[in-house]
Order: sequence, then structure tokens, then C-alpha cells
Amino acid sequence: MEDRTSATPDAPPGWLASADGDRNVGPAERLGSAAGGSLLLLWGLRHGGLLGDLAAAAAAGLLWRAATGNCPVKRAVTASPLERRIAQEQGWISAAAATYAIAIDRPREEIYRFWRDFSNLPRFMHHIVSIEVINDHRSRWTVKAPFGKTVEWIAHVVDDIPNERIAWEAEATADIPNHGWVEFRDAPDGTGTVVRAMIAYQPPLGQAGRVAARLSRENPARQMAEDLRQLKRYLEAGAAALPAGEAQPASA
Repeated sequence: MEDRTSATPDAPPGWLASADGDRNVGPAERLGSAAGGSLLLLWGLRHGGLLGDLAAAAAAGLLWRAATGNCPVKRAVTASPLERRIAQEQGWISAAAATYAIAIDRPREEIYRFWRDFSNLPRFMHHIVSIEVINDHRSRWTVKAPFGKTVEWIAHVVDDIPNERIAWEAEATADIPNHGWVEFRDAPDGTGTVVRAMIAYQPPLGQAGRVAARLSRENPARQMAEDLRQLKRYLEAGAAALPAGEAQPASA
């Protein structure tokens, strides 16, 4: 099956969004970036030396911004509509959140069943150290944190529609308040399943923590994209797609 993915801030549930949703620089800003980048590049080439090299590097960033319509720094500093809404609803100082969708060539009943057993999640979510299933609705999560630390919380299922949707949230004692959901829809072409997930948490240090996470490997959008791509490989190709030592897929 063709790998169709999206990582847009707030796309309609159950649908794969256009790649244009990743752009966060408007036409006027792109034009300004192109003009500024060109002038800065010419200045750097004329002057040379360390300052010239720095100017050329900055010019490359502006020209890339103009060409792609994407600015990682602007994205990191500016909260998405989804993040603003979640922070308001949860009463958080700030929120880090992301959605991502991917098409997987497996029946949605199978993918739902695999995900619903939360002990399977560490098989493809590499930031999760372990998940201990306490009962059908509660589980203890241990997750990697920066500087070699770990954080823990107990999550409970708040919504469970078989073969369609699972939602969970951390209990009040969580080190980091968070919640998430995953939805399963038949792919538009009638083959396989579109899996769309959302994760949100309150970053330590508030807005500064959110920006730091966006600019680092802790970026929730990057983590979610990597996790769902790994899930796709795991379910479609089985153990052959996994690093040595990984357990066999539950569907094998």
C-alpha cells in the first residue's frame, strides 16, 4: 500500500490532510524571505571571511523558508490552534500537541485489537520504556525524559469504541499531565486502514518547555511520525522490519 502520511496541527478527524497543511509561511513572508535571503547571500559572497560565511548560512535558511513555505522556528514559537484549544480546555499553562495519520495495509479490527492491548505500544513507541497493564481500563506508563530520566503516570481509558477509537488520559498524580487518542478508519481506496493519532501534554517550564521540545528530538510531531511509521512496518512486514531482539508482532 502507498505510504500516505500527514502531520498537520488540527486536520479533520479520520482524513489524511494535504501536504500544504505543513506550510506556516504566507506568500508575502515567502517573498520577503526570498528578497532578504538573496541580498544577504550577495553581501556574504562579496565580503567573505567569517562574517561572510555566517551571512551565507543565514541566507540559505531564508531562501529555504521562501522555497518551502516552512519555518521551524516560527512553528516552534507559535502554538497551533490545537495546542491553544487543549491548553484552554485543560487549564494548562501551555500544551505541546500533534496529530499524525498514516495508511496501514491491515484490517482496522486487527490494528484496533493490537493497540487496545497497551502492553504492545512499547514495541513501536521508542520513547516508552514500559507499560504495565493494571486492568482493562488502567495502565502504568514509564516514559523516557531528557537527560536520561524517566517519568511515570497511570493512564485510564476514557473512550473505547471497538475498531474505531481509543482515548486515554493520565490520572491527576502524573508527573506530566497528558492525554491522547487514536482513530481507525477504512482507507478511502477500500484497502487497509487509516490510523490517526493525537498526543498532548503540558510541558515542564511551560511555554519555554514547549518551544524547547519543538526544536529538539522531543518534538511530539516528530516522535509521533516515527512511532506510526514503525507501527506500519511492524504490522505489515512483521519481525523482518524490526531491529534484532524485538518481540514478534501480536498478529504474527
